[in-house]
Amino acid sequence: MDFTTSIIIPTYNRPDDLKRCIRSILGQTVRPSEIIVIDDGKLVEPPLRDVCERKSIRYLYEKKMQPGLTTSRNLGVSLASGDIVFFLDDDVVLFKDYIEEILRVYNEYRSPEIAGVGGIIENTRWNWWHLYDVFFMISGWREGRILRSGFATDYGEGIRPKHIISVDFLLGGVSSYRRWVFNEFRFSESYRGYGQGEDKDFSYRVSRKYTLLVNPHAKLYHYESPQMRYDQEKKGKEYFCARYNFFKDHVLKKRGEWVFFWWASFGYILKRILVMMGTFDKGQAAKVKGILQALWNVLIYKTCNHQS
Repeated sequence: MDFTTSIIIPTYNRPDDLKRCIRSILGQTVRPSEIIVIDDGKLVEPPLRDVCERKSIRYLYEKKMQPGLTTSRNLGVSLASGDIVFFLDDDVVLFKDYIEEILRVYNEYRSPEIAGVGGIIENTRWNWWHLYDVFFMISGWREGRILRSGFATDYGEGIRPKHIISVDFLLGGVSSYRRWVFNEFRFSESYRGYGQGEDKDFSYRVSRKYTLLVNPHAKLYHYESPQMRYDQEKKGKEYFCARYNFFKDHVLKKRGEWVFFWWASFGYILKRILVMMGTFDKGQAAKVKGILQALWNVLIYKTCNHQS
């Protein structure tokens, strides 16, 4: 079956990274039908538009006044016309057969219950902290799973799958969905700025009703550009708030299950403090400060908004 495909790329003041990303799309064994760039920043000229159009790729460029990853993705969805909608971060580089491998799954698994397919970030690797994380229920062994603590086993942390597997969530910048999914689900715009979990919130809601798959042969590199990143204090606060709200909204079933969240939270905060003390890094100190601010809000005010 031939699918039309849309690629949505939110971007924020990283023209060189975006150009490298689009070049990797142009080098695909299967090219997309359209590329949609949503600009949250001050992009002067959308890169490689003329090259894309010469290769019969529809290129849409939309500039937003208010930055926000979730609003950018929702805007991109409203503009997309493809049967399959891909989401990419602007600082990724695709393996040549990334799109082909994703579409292969949709072709082989014809069930209408298959709502989304994700790939793998190749340049993430297991480290010894993972044993600590498993003990505190910050992470687990099987990638793509949500834990009883509300934390998750991210891709690259657990045992990497050798074949296509079903998962609880997909990462935002390495994901694709059938177009009809967005008739029922949208990214929650209560997440602002850096995000810190909007992809898990969205994809987990989808996975409770439909099936999500990951193909480990669909690979890309994520270079995590240092440009225009949010400050570490804000990042720490948003991360803890996202974990708290996700647990409360999606995982918590019985009051006694709070023990799992607080056990993982204790382990996570202790880990950040140990990293801070071991590195003497000001950024790590700022992150710990943000986490503790979020913890204070939860303990005293019983709330922790996604927004900072």
